[in-house]
Amino acid sequence: MTYREQEEKLFQRWAQRARKLHDADLITKDGLLFRGDVEWDGFCQIHRPANEEQLWNDAGMRLLVLTKELYEEDCWDIRTETGRVPSPRLTVRTAMRFFPNLELWAYGLLTIPDRKVIPFSKADNATRLQGFYENAPIARINCKKQSDTKSASNTVLQKYMDNYADLLGEQINMYKADIILCLGGQGIMVNFIRKNVYTDLMDINPHCFYSPSANVLVVKQYHPTYNVYSRKEMYTAMIQDYQAFLKATPHFPTVR
Repeated sequence: MTYREQEEKLFQRWAQRARKLHDADLITKDGLLFRGDVEWDGFCQIHRPANEEQLWNDAGMRLLVLTKELYEEDCWDIRTETGRVPSPRLTVRTAMRFFPNLELWAYGLLTIPDRKVIPFSKADNATRLQGFYENAPIARINCKKQSDTKSASNTVLQKYMDNYADLLGEQINMYKADIILCLGGQGIMVNFIRKNVYTDLMDINPHCFYSPSANVLVVKQYHPTYNVYSRKEMYTAMIQDYQAFLKATPHFPTVR
């Protein structure tokens, strides 16, 4: 069974649970990001499905991104996302401000030549970051699959994660990612993974948590729209802790 087939079956069960709980049963589809051609669909620039499953299977390192929810009135399939501005002109510009940080963090975590991290001064190139993000083997999961026009509080997010814990845990485990990047939620996502997915998850440093049995790294980071610290400060703090983890864990990532 392909990842797409597994995802679709999971979404059906998620909607059934939502109806049982009297939640909105219109579910945000997510998972392995599409890597086909970019097209204008009348509203946004989107990716079409292509060889994303082969890229994922062949990847030396796989990144799974956990986000809170979709801030929209209607649900849409985030597997099609490009991060580009909504224009029929297929530009290479990235929409502000969620994607610039997400692209930067993904690039920093997945690009480790000779096991050395890339400093901010060399990583922060908008064209390269967008090109990398649109082609890299990445999956993204919304922990709360019902969309909303405002950000859910941590209390609300925790409630949804508890109500769908078995389904969310199953989806996280489906991809067998090497790195799980948790964005926002002040540690709620990391705690969920420790309780429901990798029970041996150990605290390594403020950003890094590690499961020895699965050889999986969980990284805690701010939400990409967080603006108390600069892009450079948030990236550098994360990447320095990542470098410390790499030095202490020479057998990471798993060789396939």
